[in-house]
Amino acid sequence: MQNQVKKYYTIGETAALLGVTTQTLRYYDKIGLLSPAYCDENTGYRYYVYKQFHYIDRIKYLQGFGMQLKDIKEIIHSGRVDCLLPYLEQKKQEAMAELEELKSKISDIEWYMDYFTYLDKDKNSDYLYKIQLEERYIVKCPCYPGEPLHNMEIRLAGVKSRKEYADLHYRRLYGYKLNVESLMKQKFNPTDYFIYLSEKPDIDESLYDCLPAGEYLCFRTQALNENWDPDILTDYFKNKELPNLVLALEFEDNFVDWSQAWYEMQILL
Repeated sequence: MQNQVKKYYTIGETAALLGVTTQTLRYYDKIGLLSPAYCDENTGYRYYVYKQFHYIDRIKYLQGFGMQLKDIKEIIHSGRVDCLLPYLEQKKQEAMAELEELKSKISDIEWYMDYFTYLDKDKNSDYLYKIQLEERYIVKCPCYPGEPLHNMEIRLAGVKSRKEYADLHYRRLYGYKLNVESLMKQKFNPTDYFIYLSEKPDIDESLYDCLPAGEYLCFRTQALNENWDPDILTDYFKNKELPNLVLALEFEDNFVDWSQAWYEMQILL
């Protein structure tokens, strides 16, 4: 003969069986979400019945979706499943948005892993190579002849601080647009200083710049030291039209001395 189900369970027994605390059950009672089935008038002890267990279980899994207790109270007291569905749809949409945010964060982490290892394999300023690049988007500021580099950095920081740029998503890849003639003469004379955006921004097109897709001729060098060999460029462009776009992209290989950083020089063909 099977044992009969107990009629009453103490608050401690109920908490232990359902994986909650006695403080939680008292709080449920306080806000009118779930009250004990019986309360001893003499001792004040609270007792629950078996039929209440599934309510506690429902409350737990609905809280697991991020639902607030006031909403759970409204749903449970309605006794209707159709009252729950709009809340579940809302939580589904919120979870999907969080998932997209996590995917974006993972993408950023992977990008930075590639960034910090990109130049590890080969740092040879005498070696020319070609790469195919898609469109890229930047925020930039002008550079002026003979000015120190920190002036450019402060000017770009001022641009980024404007309210029009408040919601943009940057990636820490800084670079310069260079004067082509100076490049051929082994001189680092930038015309613009810029920072990468992670995607095409949804702002007025006059507020950002697009680096065109195409084939780029590249070499690597410590550009700020002007130590590249201009002859390899002179030889390559002999009897050819000089390019209109030259970029110098900074790649950090330490967190101390940026003046010795290596750059990938990209020349749009």
